[in-house]
Formats: sequence, C-alpha cells, structure tokens
Amino acid sequence: MVPRSHPEPVVHNSLGLSTLCQRLAGTETYRVLDLGPALGANVEFWSRLCEFIHIADLYSCLPLPPPPEDASASWPDWKHMLHLPPGRHFNVVLAWDMLNYLELPIIKGLTNYLLDFCAPGAILFSLIFDFREMPADITVYRIIDESRIRYEYKGSKTRACPRHQTRALSAALPGFQLANSFRLRNGVIEYLFVRE
Repeated sequence: MVPRSHPEPVVHNSLGLSTLCQRLAGTETYRVLDLGPALGANVEFWSRLCEFIHIADLYSCLPLPPPPEDASASWPDWKHMLHLPPGRHFNVVLAWDMLNYLELPIIKGLTNYLLDFCAPGAILFSLIFDFREMPADITVYRIIDESRIRYEYKGSKTRACPRHQTRALSAALPGFQLANSFRLRNGVIEYLFVRE
C-alpha cells in the first residue's frame, strides 16, 4: 500500500524481477538500460550478470517541462534527455514505476524512441500502481537480490494514480508484447513486455 506518513523503505518480493532473471539465465552477454537513477546496489547487481549497463536517469527529467508553443518542435526531446549511446542495443529496459508518471501518448513517444536501441527479444520491466492514489514523487527501487526489491519513498505526499490498464498500456508500447504480469500483495502490478 502507498504510505501515508513518514514512509520507511520496505522490501517486497518481486516476481517480475525473478522471472526476468530466469529469462536471462544462460544468455552469454546482454546489455541493460536503466531509466532510473544510478544506485550502487543496482549497478553492482547487474554488473555481475551483464556485459554493459547504461543509466539514463529519466527520473531527473521529471516532471516534464511544458510542451513548446511551436507544434513542429519535437517534444519531449528524448535524444537530449536520455543521451543513449549510438549504435548500442539493449536486451533489458528497466522502467521501474516511471510509466505511472507519464501520460499514455508520451509513453508511446518514449517507446518509439527506445525501439531503435532495443534488440529483438529485449525485455521491458515496469511496475504499475493499482491504487486510487500513488506517491507524488517517483519511488527509488533498490535491488536486494534476484527476487527482492526495496521501495524507498521520497515522501508521504500522494497524487491521483492514472491506473494504466493492461490493454491501454500495451497499446502505448508499440513494438512490445506483454509476456508476463504479476499482481503483488502490495497492490503493484509488475509487467514484462518483450520486443517483437
């Protein structure tokens, strides 16, 4: 549940992360794109398992600035926000709870941009809140091990939750197909989408 006051970090089992790691088992080399902030525990976890990890830290770009008055301008400018390495193709994209804080058309634009950086079969991992309210600020997720994640809330303030439904979310992720979804006891739905 969403904390109401003085939130403390909470460790939750993650069926999504566990399934993701199982899917990657036996893969010789893979590359990870983390849209969250640089966290030592997460970098250490993935660096033991993968060939390359890139931290894009989209968290630091939110909330998005208002769109420009010039309708022809590219907005949001994902290229300059994410600074992804040209020619690099990722096998894993960690979106964490980011999609809760973006409108569906913006998610679609972000996905279209990311497609050029995703290898066939790439897996996108996301956590979607299914509450009436959600934390006002994006939660930080620290990996404990292959099946547990610590949720670190930035504060006790909440805001209305968009509660993106599976069908609408799938439509906002062109080029990806839903592979797995897990409804956790804490009300979060973990999704794994696979690049077609």
